[in-house]
Amino acid sequence: MIGITGATGGVGSGVIRHLLAAGRDDVAALARRPEAVPAGVAARRADYDDPASLADALRGLDTLVMVSSDGTAETMARHHRNLIAACGPDVHIIYTSILDIAPDSRFYYSPGHQETEALLADRPHCLVRTSVFADFFASTWLADATRTGELALPLGDGAPGTSLVARDDVARALAAAAIARTQGVIDLTGPAALTGGEIAAAATAALGTPLQYRPIEDADYRAMLAADGEPAWLIEAYASMFRSVREGRFAAAPGDVERLTGTPPMSFAEYLRR
Repeated sequence: MIGITGATGGVGSGVIRHLLAAGRDDVAALARRPEAVPAGVAARRADYDDPASLADALRGLDTLVMVSSDGTAETMARHHRNLIAACGPDVHIIYTSILDIAPDSRFYYSPGHQETEALLADRPHCLVRTSVFADFFASTWLADATRTGELALPLGDGAPGTSLVARDDVARALAAAAIARTQGVIDLTGPAALTGGEIAAAATAALGTPLQYRPIEDADYRAMLAADGEPAWLIEAYASMFRSVREGRFAAAPGDVERLTGTPPMSFAEYLRR
């Protein structure tokens, strides 16, 4: 049986959808609120901060698609430790990590992903390292930018760019990896790394709304977020992610989506048109 954590989220629900489309009927949706899981899917309560619920939710699984938690870095790391500790030693874990996993990374979430990858080293596993989600970028930064006509972010001025990947491409690749019980490391990215200017041009073409990119400094971006009342941890998460983008740590492309699924990942413009 294949279990999927975060089953009501964008990635987890997508994995379930693709598994069902592939004819798998041995799917268990693991969620903190199982009542939110769509009818017709076996739902199990799995609260990352309730180890007893995790032990019950993981019973009988041979494969687990472990969609990473979120929130503060400390919360994410704790959730991952609890989940892995509750897993039997023979469960094949397919874990959504990140491209920027290097020991010298200064990205806010990298240490937590490094710790989680280390915890999986002595058990059956697949490390799925993803780029920045196109969906997340669009909802967090592009929505406001299209209203003002300006995408002002610390993405740098030119290459290397970031290989934005659609959540649905990640979900169908995860489903394929779960079915095949893929081992080792795979990278899930968009088809190409886009600069800030190329992101703005893709949005202009896809949405029909003129958009210009304006590079700003890290300190100015942090000040903008602070003025908006964002908490310190979120300011560090966003700003350090863009620093990693400027350093080329999210530029790898085209990744393994097509190799796993037979279909190439959609471009950012295609994602926006859809």
